[in-house]
Parts: sequence; structure tokens; C-alpha cells
Amino acid sequence: MAKSRAGGPWRKRPATILWMLSIGQLISWGLVYYTFPLFVVPMTQELGWSRSGMFGALSAGLLVAGLCSIPVGAWIDRGHGRLLMTGGSVFAAALLIVWSRVDSLPVFYLMWIGLGACQAVILYEPAFAVITRVYGPRYKQAILLMTFLGGLASTFGIPFAQLLIERIGWRPTLDVMAAIILGVALMHWLFVPGPKDEAIAIAVPILPVDGAKRKSPLAAAVRMPAFWGLVVAFAGYGLAFSAMSFHLIPLLDDRGVPIAVVMAIIALIGPMQVVGRVLLMVGQKHITTIQLGAGIYFAFPVAMTMLALGVSDVYGLILFAIIYGVANGLITILRGMAVPEFIGPEGYGVVSGALTMPTNIMRAVGPIVASLAWGAFGGYTAVLWGLAGIMLVAAIGFAAAAWLSRRHAGPA
Repeated sequence: MAKSRAGGPWRKRPATILWMLSIGQLISWGLVYYTFPLFVVPMTQELGWSRSGMFGALSAGLLVAGLCSIPVGAWIDRGHGRLLMTGGSVFAAALLIVWSRVDSLPVFYLMWIGLGACQAVILYEPAFAVITRVYGPRYKQAILLMTFLGGLASTFGIPFAQLLIERIGWRPTLDVMAAIILGVALMHWLFVPGPKDEAIAIAVPILPVDGAKRKSPLAAAVRMPAFWGLVVAFAGYGLAFSAMSFHLIPLLDDRGVPIAVVMAIIALIGPMQVVGRVLLMVGQKHITTIQLGAGIYFAFPVAMTMLALGVSDVYGLILFAIIYGVANGLITILRGMAVPEFIGPEGYGVVSGALTMPTNIMRAVGPIVASLAWGAFGGYTAVLWGLAGIMLVAAIGFAAAAWLSRRHAGPA
């Protein structure tokens, strides 16, 4: 059903849409999401702002991204992915230009609140929703390809932006990034199907505008216990992931790990994400969604327990980076697969958005919670045990979602 009609333009073919959206994810994640820490040092040196104040703007943006996820998903379900993803990219480019000229902290916060809204319409969740509608039953292979390219985003974005910052300064670098994101906007306009696009056969039907004539997919989803199991699973991960992302470097520094080793461990995590996705692409026919989730939610507590037990030697940290990186790379794919399999493909966008909202909220509060716990307990050991416990609860949530979804489907 997802194959293009004979004689249809090449840019409307599902494979073309997938590749263009995947390249867009690579660029958007690489430039809009991952590069923030690179600007902290030059901005604090020039503007005199505190690091905590700047990261507060990032947290505000993540909160807004979470709050926007449900309406964004609903609009994509109605076939407005082209308008949203194009507009989000244009607005993101404009805000990057504002960032390049910012000299006021309140303006910086407003700018990042806007970028948070943009992230809600240009990153994985809306792209997953579009691809799931286009590919129907073949959505797993499509999501695997998209996340494989997306996994290279930090490998592309961070060195690229750092090189520009060193050569031309942080303000001109943001202007260059804005121009590239405008190119992504053009890709979205040309290749994302619109509500009346008849050049391809959409595998999942567009929702009717009149909600009174049809039960809301979100209303049906929230009455399914499996939905709430996934909320626990993904929100727990969001908190633990963001806490680790912002505290891993100071944690290792507190333990006296040489800075060269710290940077090497951080650098290893990104490629391990890609390795995990490559392995899954090779063995996808032999791995179910439930088996994938079981492996991921076993790996995360193990990785955090290793750190909680005091691992600080090079080989132990390399093993941590491998386990943590592979699991972190695979959970993005799991998020894309679990919704249609455990809950159903109808209303994928709005249901996925409802799951994304608590996840992003937990991502926003994760670094703050970890900081408070560090201060209260006088070190990171208690923080790590807490994160390991949170991931165990998340694992229970996923196991419950998997069991309840199979039980719900059994009598049918």
C-alpha cells in the first residue's frame, strides 16, 4: 500500500520521503539540539552570563517542546506534517539568527522557548509520525534507517559547529547554521506529503476534522493500561538520560579521572549509539520489539550501577560507554516501534506526542534533580543509585506495557 503509484513523481515516493526526512533529522539534531554546550563558554566569556542561567534557558525550551508534543501530533495525524515541519524549520532558522545577535538573558530565554517549540515539530516524533503514516506495516524498517542517520547527528554537528566557532566566532557560526536549517525547510516543503497529496497511497488514514464523528485515538489510548506503562518507561528514561548527559563529566572529574580519558569516554558514547543501530538493522528479522525493550531496560540499570559501584578505571569506563551508548541508541528506535505495536497505528502522531510530553518534562528536570541530590547527599554515588532505581522502575513500566498489550490483543 505504501508504494508510489506508477508514473508518480519521484519526490513523492515513500523511499524518497524517507531519505529526505532522514537527512533532515541528521542536520536538525546535529545543529539545533547537540550544539548548545559549544556556545556556553564563548558566550559566558563575552556576555558574562552564568552557566546555570544559560542551561536554564535550555530546560525551558525542553519543557515547551514537551507541552507542544500533543497538539503537534494531532495536526500531523490530520495530514499537516508538511506545513508544521517546514514552518518549524523556518522559525528555527530565524531564531538562530536572533541568537547570533542576542545580548540580553531574557531575550535568550524567549529565544530558547521558541526553539523548544520548533524542536517539537522538526525532530524525531513528528518525523516518525509522518513515516508511520506513509509506510504502514513496513514502518519498522523505515524508522531503523531514519534513526541510523540521526545517530550520526552529534558526529556531524558538534565538530562542524566547533570548527566554525574556532574559525569565525560563535555569532557568525549561528548565521551559517541558520542558512543550513533553511535548506532543511525547503526539503520538508518538497518531500513531506500534505493533507491533499494524492501522489502516494497513505497507509494509515488521515483523521477526520470533525472529532464528533469519530472517537479520538488519544482518548482510546489513555484508556489502555499499556499506554501508562509506556509513560513510565519513557519518562523514567528521559529523567535518567538528561541527568547523565549533564553530570557525567563533573562526576568523572570528581573521581579524579584524567580529562583526556573523560573526553575519550564521552566521544565513545556517540559512535556506540550508531553501532547499536547497525546491529539492529542486521538482526531486525530475528528481534521482536519486546526483546529489544528487554535488552535496553536491562542495560541502563547495569550501566548506572557500574558507576555507582565506583568504576573509574579506563577499561571499566570503556565498558560503561559501550553498554550505555548502545542502549541509548536503540531506545530511540524502541520509542518509534512501541506505539504502533503496543497501542496501534491509528492516531500515531497524537498518541506519540502524549508519550513525548512527560518524557521531555522529565528531561528538563533531570539535571536539576541530580544537582539537588548531589548537594543533599554530598556526592554522586547516591545520585547514581537513584538513577539506577529509576531505570528499574522504567523497566517495570515497559514490561507491564508489553504484557498488557499482548493480553489486550489476545481475545481479538
